[in-house]
Amino acid sequence: MIVSPRGTDDWLVPPVELMPGVHLVGSGRLGLCLSHDDDCNIYLIDGGRDSVLVDAGCGLGAEQVLAAVAAAGVPPVSRILLTHAHPDHAAGAAGLAALLGAEIWASAPVAAIVESGDEVASGLRTARASGLYPETVRFVPAAVAGVLDSGVIEVGEVQVTVLPTPGHAAGHLCFELGRGGGGGGVGGGAIFTGDLVFARGRTAVLATPDTDLRQFAASMDAIAAARPGILFPGHCEPVMRGAADHVRVAAEAFSLAALPPALS
Repeated sequence: MIVSPRGTDDWLVPPVELMPGVHLVGSGRLGLCLSHDDDCNIYLIDGGRDSVLVDAGCGLGAEQVLAAVAAAGVPPVSRILLTHAHPDHAAGAAGLAALLGAEIWASAPVAAIVESGDEVASGLRTARASGLYPETVRFVPAAVAGVLDSGVIEVGEVQVTVLPTPGHAAGHLCFELGRGGGGGGVGGGAIFTGDLVFARGRTAVLATPDTDLRQFAASMDAIAAARPGILFPGHCEPVMRGAADHVRVAAEAFSLAALPPALS
């Protein structure tokens, strides 16, 4: 059901429930167009007694994201978990955290960018100058309450395992979803992959200083070894079964010193 019209082609739409406890509450033009065009996929994890967001978008789609979170009927969002600091994933963190009363959690390299609002290190200044983002996208500094490098995050009855996966960007993290008895890593689970890997083994290899192909390949091998059943990427469509086959496409390309298929 559409929540409320706000214009001819600008509507507040409900969240998309992808599986029990996981909703898509934001998505840009490379996805389902739920929020602002420049947003990444923004996921909501409902742990029964607690909820978290994975990524925050560019900051211009906060109204749509908040409406989708409210429509999901979940416990209050306590934290925003950032996969990396690129503006389509993290520039909206300050605003969403303030509106939701939530904390921001990220890796140390990402925390440094978020807390300083560094538009150079985040890639925003260059991307905005080249026309990839409108002038209205700004990286507002925000405090980071939790610095992540590994381990398990408790989200109510749900456990989220932190997977360090640099390569696409410095400090990039993936998050593996588990329930009870420990985190994931046993195969068949669901992994939020940010911009590490997308459906059909596609990747986004950027010509930026923090893109490192050797780290990229090692991170891809680590995700392939986890044998995920479900892939929740930062853009485009999720993979709801057989995700390990999609990750293997990218891992095998790197093993042959080739680039995986490009996200386009």
